Amino acid sequence: MHLPPDYDPARPEAYPLLLLHDGQNLAISRDEARGGSWRADEIVDRLTADGRIPPLVLVGIDHAGEGRIAEFTPTPAVNGGGQASAYARWIVTNLIPDLADELHVRTDVNGVSLGGSSLGGLVTLWIASTSPRQFGRLLVMSPSVWWDRRMILRHLRRQPLDPATRIWLDAGRQEGRAVVRDTRALRDLLREQGHGAFCYVEDPDGDHSESSWGRRLSDALGWLYKQ
Repeated sequence: MHLPPDYDPARPEAYPLLLLHDGQNLAISRDEARGGSWRADEIVDRLTADGRIPPLVLVGIDHAGEGRIAEFTPTPAVNGGGQASAYARWIVTNLIPDLADELHVRTDVNGVSLGGSSLGGLVTLWIASTSPRQFGRLLVMSPSVWWDRRMILRHLRRQPLDPATRIWLDAGRQEGRAVVRDTRALRDLLREQGHGAFCYVEDPDGDHSESSWGRRLSDALGWLYKQ
């Protein structure tokens, strides 16, 4: 959890809430994490100081260790999986209300954002689709569209995201042709469904790593919170 430097629990306006998966890889103090750190706390503080985003509360959700694949995937497949719906229920019915009890944060759709990378990007799409009017902004980096024969594309055709949702979607060209192809397919689907508030970025130097996602985070948050 990371609070604004001047966090004031008594201020009239509650703080926006940003929830990110794979919390173990987000903060400066956790650089020892496998794959490195996004340095998300440093980036949020800098963007806030520059006036590019409002003061907000950042909460990183650590995954379930060996259960990460199961927790972050909507359907069972060869490698297991299928517990994303339970994870979504926990976030919506337990985590957000508990945070609201503890902190001065917003819980309305425009006040809560959700995001992640890789399987974290996949589960972000699933949670937002199955929990309508809960998350107004989505950060979707290098999503694992490939899971279960690209089931997320089929799911979103049946149960689209709210067209008012603001979405950052990206991929790195060094992640392989399949990742870029699949992410472009997701981009095209969002366009077909009339999503006007989304930004798609391909990072020429981006690979499938914490450092690449962290490097893009500043632009992503700046766009998501742009007025």
